[in-house]
Amino acid sequence: MNPRQEVSARRRVPATKVSIPVPRGDRVSRPRLFALLDDARDAAMVFVGAPAGFGKTTLLAGWARQRGRGAVAWLTADADDNDDRRFWSAVLEALGGCLPVPAASPLRHLAVPPEPGTDLAFLAQVADALDALAQPVLLVLDSAQEITSPRTWHGLQTLLRHQPAGLRLAVSSRREPPLPLVRARLADRLVDIGADRLRFSAAEATAFVETTGPRIPADQISLLVARTEGWPAGLRLATASAAKHGSLRDFFAGRDQAVLDYLTDEVLAPLTDAQQDLVRAMSVCDEVPAGLAAALTGRPDAEVVLRELGEPALQVVRSAGTPPVHQLPSLLRTYLRAELLRRAPDRTRTLHAAAARWFADSDRPALALLHSIRSGNTTRVGDLLHRHAVSLFLGGDHRVLRLALAVLDDRRVPADPLPALVSAALCLETGETSTAGLQLARAEAAWPDRPSAELTVLRQLAYSRLAQLDRSPAQAVRAAEQIDESLAAGTPLAGLATLHRAGTLVARHGNGAAREAVVRVLGAAEEQGQDFTITQCLTVLGGLAGFDGDYQVMETLARRAESRQPIHDPQRSLPAAQVGAMLAYGALLRGEPADCVDQAKRIGRLLGAAPARAARNLRLFAETLHGAAEFELGGWHAGLRRMRRARAHLGAGRACPPEHAALCAVLEHRAALRLGAAGQARETVRWAQPLLTGSGELLLLRARTQLRLGRHSAASSVLRSLADGETPLLLPWVAIEASLIGIQAALAAGAPERAARLLGSALRAAEPAGVRFPLVFAPPDVLEFLTSRLGGFGTSERFAGEVLALRRRLSTPAIPAPLTERERSVLRLLPTQRSIDEIAEDLTVSPNTVKTHVRGIYAKLHVRSRRDAVAIALQRGLLDTDVTDFTV
Repeated sequence: MNPRQEVSARRRVPATKVSIPVPRGDRVSRPRLFALLDDARDAAMVFVGAPAGFGKTTLLAGWARQRGRGAVAWLTADADDNDDRRFWSAVLEALGGCLPVPAASPLRHLAVPPEPGTDLAFLAQVADALDALAQPVLLVLDSAQEITSPRTWHGLQTLLRHQPAGLRLAVSSRREPPLPLVRARLADRLVDIGADRLRFSAAEATAFVETTGPRIPADQISLLVARTEGWPAGLRLATASAAKHGSLRDFFAGRDQAVLDYLTDEVLAPLTDAQQDLVRAMSVCDEVPAGLAAALTGRPDAEVVLRELGEPALQVVRSAGTPPVHQLPSLLRTYLRAELLRRAPDRTRTLHAAAARWFADSDRPALALLHSIRSGNTTRVGDLLHRHAVSLFLGGDHRVLRLALAVLDDRRVPADPLPALVSAALCLETGETSTAGLQLARAEAAWPDRPSAELTVLRQLAYSRLAQLDRSPAQAVRAAEQIDESLAAGTPLAGLATLHRAGTLVARHGNGAAREAVVRVLGAAEEQGQDFTITQCLTVLGGLAGFDGDYQVMETLARRAESRQPIHDPQRSLPAAQVGAMLAYGALLRGEPADCVDQAKRIGRLLGAAPARAARNLRLFAETLHGAAEFELGGWHAGLRRMRRARAHLGAGRACPPEHAALCAVLEHRAALRLGAAGQARETVRWAQPLLTGSGELLLLRARTQLRLGRHSAASSVLRSLADGETPLLLPWVAIEASLIGIQAALAAGAPERAARLLGSALRAAEPAGVRFPLVFAPPDVLEFLTSRLGGFGTSERFAGEVLALRRRLSTPAIPAPLTERERSVLRLLPTQRSIDEIAEDLTVSPNTVKTHVRGIYAKLHVRSRRDAVAIALQRGLLDTDVTDFTV
């Protein structure tokens, strides 16, 4: 038979079947996976195995195109490949199209016998032809799950047994194919990429979303990755939903029909009726512990079915632990739950009721209460709330408590003070002090003649917390002293009672004793699993560390507290905002202003419009930090205005904590003088004087002012009185700032030896505390002096290098030269369109003087016309009357 007749003996194959698929326009490059696939050069086989929608084809097609079309043989499998003659015709067609296969190779003209999968002579010819190739070819078999015929697989198994040197095989499938994968794994000759590796990381998801348009806000991407668990199809469906509906609201709520259709067709369709019924039933629960599935469905074999659903062929259920806990993918669970509620609301309530009973019998009160709420059984909700409300509050299960209180009829509350007290406690944790007061009044109206110890202590704690948040420090101390610790000792509230009483020690500056008490409470709370108490202890300890200047410890404790907060919980939270404030403060002191801005913005979202005095102070604290960080990032005028507004709203009464007042004054005064806003600097000092009397921070402001006026000796004299230790500092890190002012004064006075001693002292103080802010953002003369002294700092050398490296990395622009007072006066009149003569008349100066000032303004603003000067001034905020002194 001649070659032309042999070719005609093959089955005809569509070109699309043996062509690399064209990539989608929104495909995201995944170099980490390409790097894994490139290891296939030394491997016999590549297996990309995952359920539908994980981007198996997209990954292999992108990799194949990267290698070059001529080096890859591509075969997309379908049901017709169960005819092994058609399959082998396609294999040879694909291989024959590869450049490494010469024209004379049998792979280009070999005939396909009637039963190639069992024709050993034919398979040997294929193997010999592959062995004869000068370089190996890569054969990609995509969608291999479509092939179910043992004949087809038998032929491929036989070929692989020969191990032809000229063949590398890559297979993608929803299930493991009947190929020698185990042997290849043991021989370390298999590149195995499963579902976990195919999931999109946060960075990859961000890149993917950016290719689809600006429909999804950047701050929602992390939530999107969490809800889809990085499932590529889920992300694609989400972007389509956002494009269609304008937001992700319908997607997250399980209301997008296109998503439901995809899940039904691609994920559920391969399941049996029994498997589908079990999956729909378990969708009412976020997690299904061993035994619960049987209670939901009445099937004694439910655990066996769950194991089937977790097998690689399906991977619909994930199971972990011993005994196992089962879980559906988050997106599938959301849509099945929503569909079940729409189509079968009665069955939904029945399933929730069964789950509630099972969790109650298993001593899981939070989940029992949640499913009781969803079942609509208010009687059971009330009973569970009465029995477990305190333990759930201490355990941090505040969301389920709020839901339970919301479904109870208002008529129940006056008859029982416990729900009212729990409601008050929850309101206080969101800063809603007015609503908390109403709930306390309800509790008082229903107060029993013989209250239990737990009820009595809960009321004392509620009043103490109210005083902490919305009363004076003296009132807060008195309220905490009313808590009966001996009465609380026999209740779950003992730790929280001790924690409140520890606050009285802090108020009296007994920080050491307070810390010891809080550490004891923390240990007990960890043993009992009281997440709320743990978070409170960590927050208090973090605050104490900040007071003592242990800023790195403060941040560590804040991050531990943050890790215990609910993820993606939209509920406002005062404790979370307190943690955010410590993180923002720590970021600023570390010299990371961008991180500080992010945390400060988050605090605002966590607090909302909560009316509590503590919430108000936290908002202003965050605004001060935000302004200081913004200033250092180059937003000089905006940052200075932000700090000024925060100070103005903070006021000058007793409501302002002294440490907060000190921080406001030090940061704003520093920025104002550096920008040349002398009037605002004077205003800051006047505001601080009554609040900071007797503090070292007030001396610092005086020294800084003297230095600005060129009185170097006076500045040094003030700093010496600060250094003698008789005037305490409210903010320990300010001692480093004082050293830098001393360095400037010494340099100006021509005393480099004194400047060197002060610099060494500043580095030694800053390094253990991790405080880089004053040094990183020091004036140019200090930074130049620091650079010139490198190599002579001894043990502080590494830290000095870190400071300078951070300064270079931030690349903050230099603060421009300030306008003079006369230039500022002229600038204010430029937008009025008055002539030079008219401006001169208004200012009672000569026209020539005005022209001189205008030239100075143009030079400093780098413009050439009045119009450009006004535009730049408006852009930079120089014409905003919020700042009393305007500079470039």
